Amino acid sequence: MAPSRQERMARLQLNSVSAYVYIQRMSLGPPSLHDYGELLLASRMRRLSEMFYAGVDVVYREQGVSLSSSCFPILFLLRDCGRLGISELAAQLGQSHPAVSQMSRKLLEARVVCEWPDPADERRRLLSLSAQGRALMRRLAPVWRAVSAAVKTLQADFPLSQALTGLDKSLAQRSFARRIREQLHGAEASAVRVLPYEPRYARDFKRLNLEWLRKYFRVEPIDERVLSRPSAILRQGGVILLARKGRQIIGTCALLKAGEARFELSKMAITESYQGLGVGRRLLLAALKAFEDLGGGELFLETNSILAPAITLYKSVGFVHAPRPAGPAHYVRADVYMRYKGAP
Repeated sequence: MAPSRQERMARLQLNSVSAYVYIQRMSLGPPSLHDYGELLLASRMRRLSEMFYAGVDVVYREQGVSLSSSCFPILFLLRDCGRLGISELAAQLGQSHPAVSQMSRKLLEARVVCEWPDPADERRRLLSLSAQGRALMRRLAPVWRAVSAAVKTLQADFPLSQALTGLDKSLAQRSFARRIREQLHGAEASAVRVLPYEPRYARDFKRLNLEWLRKYFRVEPIDERVLSRPSAILRQGGVILLARKGRQIIGTCALLKAGEARFELSKMAITESYQGLGVGRRLLLAALKAFEDLGGGELFLETNSILAPAITLYKSVGFVHAPRPAGPAHYVRADVYMRYKGAP
C-alpha cells in the first residue's frame, strides 16, 4: 500500500532534518573519536596512552636513551621485586606472555637486564636488572620526577589516575565482556527455563562441561567417564538439570550420588555468552530444591580457588568452606572443598 500524504510529508521532514544535521556537522569538519563518546572509549584511551608514551620517548631520546618507555614497567618491577620470570611479569603487568617475552628480549639485547636459571626449575629463566640497568634507573630518576610532576599538573584539572585505578579494580571483579552481555542478553534471561535431563540432551551436557574444562583446566579421566555416561548419574540416584533458552541448551549442573544421603554438586557449566546473567544461580537453586526433594542429607562440592565468582555464588546460597575428608580429592584441579549448611 502506498504511503499517505501525511506519511510522505513526515519522511520528507525527517530527511530534511538529517540533511541539515549532516551539513552542519560537515561544516565543522569530519567527526573525531570524541564525537562517538562511550562507544569508542577504548580507542580514546589508547590514543591518550600513545600520546603519553610518545611524550616520554621524546624526553628519553633527548637524554640519550633509545629504549621505548613501554619497556620500563618491566624495569620498575625488577628493581622493586628482584628476580622474576616472564610469567610473573606478565601477571603483574596484566599483559600476555608473548608480549612480555618480546619486550624482555629487547631489554636483554640492550643489556639492561640479565638472565638467571631458576633454582627451583632448571627449565625456567629469571630476569633481573644488570649493572647497566641499575645505572640507567639512577640516571633517569630526575626525568621520572619531572614526568610525575607533569601528570600532576594535568590532574589538577582532570583527575585521571584515581579514576583509572577504580576502573581497573572494577573490571577485574566483573569483566567488560560480562557487562556487555548483561546489556545485550539481560532481557533474554527471563526466557530461560530450567528443565530435567532427557537423553536427547546428552551431547549438550558433555559439550558444556568440556567447554568449561578446556577453558580453565584440562579434562581428567573421571570427567570423561562421567560426561560420556550421563544416564548413569540418574541410575545411581542423582539428578541432572539443564538451562534452555529457546531451542538452545545454555547451562547445566548435576547432583551426583556419593553415598547414603550424600550428594556432590557437580558438572555446573554455563555457555560463555550467557555467563553473568543469573543462569547459574537459577540452576543452583533448582539443584538445591532437588536435593531437598531427595530427602536432604549431606551436600558438598569441590572446586578451584581461581573460580572466585563461582565460589561467591556458592557462598550466597549457603555453602561454606570445610575441611576435606580423608582420602584423595576427586579431581586433580580441586583445591577448595565446601559443604551446604542450608539457606542463609
